[in-house]
Amino acid sequence: MKQKKRGNAADKGLALFFVVLICLFAFVAGVKTMQYFDGGASRTASETQTAANSMTAAPPAETPTTAASTTETPTTAPTTSSTSATSAAPASADRMQSGEKVVYLTFDDGPTANTDNILDVLEDNDVRGTFFVIHSYDGCEKQIRAIHERGHCVALHTYSHRYSIYRSEKTYFEDLEKISDLVYNATGVRSNLLRFPGGSSNTISRKYSKGIMTKLTKQVTENGYVYFDWNVDSGDASAVHVPADKIVRNSTAAIGQKKEIILLLHDAEAKTSTVEALPDIVAAYREAGYRFDVLSADSFVWHHKVLN
Repeated sequence: MKQKKRGNAADKGLALFFVVLICLFAFVAGVKTMQYFDGGASRTASETQTAANSMTAAPPAETPTTAASTTETPTTAPTTSSTSATSAAPASADRMQSGEKVVYLTFDDGPTANTDNILDVLEDNDVRGTFFVIHSYDGCEKQIRAIHERGHCVALHTYSHRYSIYRSEKTYFEDLEKISDLVYNATGVRSNLLRFPGGSSNTISRKYSKGIMTKLTKQVTENGYVYFDWNVDSGDASAVHVPADKIVRNSTAAIGQKKEIILLLHDAEAKTSTVEALPDIVAAYREAGYRFDVLSADSFVWHHKVLN
């Protein structure tokens, strides 16, 4: 009887041993399984986050540029920095590949007696220019017609050249329509090229209407116009009289630095030194390998940063 009890006790002990052993194996296996799934989940979460970051990352921001600074008075043409214009339409692929260098001579605020002299200089040098005209005097249509007939581009500046045209979109477009009609009546061609008085970066317009240039630059484009600022300034409007040699230096400073240049000049009545400087300007660009052309709706475009 005692022997049977000892046997039962041994069996129970052995069974307990196996139970404990099985539990131990189960515990170890469970830990390994949890580690496996935890590790896999961590990797999956990490990979998913990386992929998401890759897909949603913003593209590199464009390098900021400096806005063109402009100072104007109602009676004197505005002076604008030539090197601080902020954006340009890209040059055509053909021009970029060929490395062609082009300069566009542009003249604001005519026609006047100086215009005839400028036309003579351009003709003597077999060069064409772009004239952003105004209603400079009653009967100026005759000179505007002569500009056109001599092979130059006649574009729109303003009828009145009063900055009060910036009071509203309505007042601006009324003025633009008047100069457009004047040019059409003189040349038989309806121009869609324009330059804002003071340029698109002018700040004097704030005096008349806050934000007007932001509205106008958008509206003229929607209405089928192409507006042009400039990326080189001759500086001939920085004072009533600017010495010719200074105008030449300003006008040619970008030679070798820019392949396509829109040069701001003026043919207003007081700008006699601009006429004096023009032959040297033409000679310098020609010697540097630039060709001369007139602006068109398909040509190189330069826009300043709009500041109002």
